[in-house]
Amino acid sequence: MTETHVYEQPLNEKVRAFLRLEKLFHQFAFHLKHGSDWNNRVAIDSILEILAFTTRSDIKLEVLKELERQHTRLERLSKRPQIDQSQLASVLKNIQKRIGELQAISGQVGQDTKNVELLTAIAQKSSVPGSICDFDLPALRHWLSLPKDTRQKHIDKWFRPFGPLDRAVQLILEVLRHSAEDTEEVAHNGFFQKSLDTNQAIQLLRISIPDNVICYPEISAGKHRFSVRFMKNEDPSIRPEQCQDDVSFKLKMCAI
Repeated sequence: MTETHVYEQPLNEKVRAFLRLEKLFHQFAFHLKHGSDWNNRVAIDSILEILAFTTRSDIKLEVLKELERQHTRLERLSKRPQIDQSQLASVLKNIQKRIGELQAISGQVGQDTKNVELLTAIAQKSSVPGSICDFDLPALRHWLSLPKDTRQKHIDKWFRPFGPLDRAVQLILEVLRHSAEDTEEVAHNGFFQKSLDTNQAIQLLRISIPDNVICYPEISAGKHRFSVRFMKNEDPSIRPEQCQDDVSFKLKMCAI
């Protein structure tokens, strides 16, 4: 079975924000799993980035609105006979569960974590050129010398307030990504363009190409159409150029 690489392009600010959060959550989970002091340091940076992201906007409200919107749209599908009612009921139940988890959070997401003294000190020192050294923050050096299990418990506690947001964003994007089927397309001379149906609010484009293809897609989208240029760059020190060959790929236009 041929492996594929998937490239995604959000078509609105809301989905763009969800994808950024998803990446931060995945980054945190990866480094928490490996658990070395270096991994723990990056895991802390991930928490601080998540905290900064959620502080700048009322992301909890945005996620709740999207969960409720998806729930309403999916409920309408229950009237269609070709829909797998059991699977749909399971998704609706999960959405309701995520809504309940977020509604149970009083105030801003991660407020307790924001007040952790060590994390505040790290955030204040993060702008220092050359990263934080031991002499900048001895408290961090001391914390990193603690046993691995102790550090993991601390990090788990600091991340816990973001758990409901993590699960909600994962579900929103999972539902969105499964809202459409792949179509087989060809970019002639490395270029592809398609009009967008103004009656259907496409939220996310997904392009899948086999891993043996040596080019990658650059996607640009407007209100009425989007275009894809397949670029190649065998030497990263020089400017990429457009592929001149025809490129076969799969396209998914996700909307719900």
